[in-house]
Amino acid sequence: MFTKKFEKILRITWFIIAFFLTIYLGYAMWKDNAEPLPHILIFTVTALLGYVCVNVLVYRSPIVSNLLGMSANIGEIYTHLLFGNVGMACSNLYYFMTHVFGLILWTKKKNQDQEGKIKVSKMNQKALVCTILFCIIGIILMFFLGDYFFKKDSPPYILLLNCIAFMIGVSAQFTMIMRQPFSWVLWSVSNLVWLSLNLISHNYIFAVQSILYEINALVGIYKWYTDSDN
Repeated sequence: MFTKKFEKILRITWFIIAFFLTIYLGYAMWKDNAEPLPHILIFTVTALLGYVCVNVLVYRSPIVSNLLGMSANIGEIYTHLLFGNVGMACSNLYYFMTHVFGLILWTKKKNQDQEGKIKVSKMNQKALVCTILFCIIGIILMFFLGDYFFKKDSPPYILLLNCIAFMIGVSAQFTMIMRQPFSWVLWSVSNLVWLSLNLISHNYIFAVQSILYEINALVGIYKWYTDSDN
């Protein structure tokens, strides 16, 4: 079992690594003229916002996590569209909408514990139906409008990976907003798919982010399952 001191050291170390790797990769892109400076700044700021967001989500912050999530999602939508990963962009659109819902749901006193953190909870059937419909509509749009969404020279597996990333990401976000520990298991799987797409599209800042998100997801699995037993 993690001690509070160990958790604090882990969080600080994780943040330091995330910060300096992101800054370094952004600098490397600027030095190599890989992208225009405004794009690099968007990638960098978005990645850093994402790191703070997922970390406070692990520790079940009801307000800051959702506000940071919405801020990061705007940059992520733009970035993923720029790199041709439409499935991931659609996922982030869903994340943004559900963070708004989460901000309303999680700030209710009945959904918070004595420390003001969100409680682990049961599934909401109506929200589940809406999420399934969102997934179906998203997959249909990507399948029939693939020629418009994706680059013409993109191999077929890019569409498949984007569809998988979209479905797993939406499922992970839904279960998280519903305050389910299993959400972090889905995030763990999702990060591996994101890593593949980011490497294929040469989005290295977000590829490194996927690796660090994976570490955060493993901590999230431990923390949320442990807290759900309390």
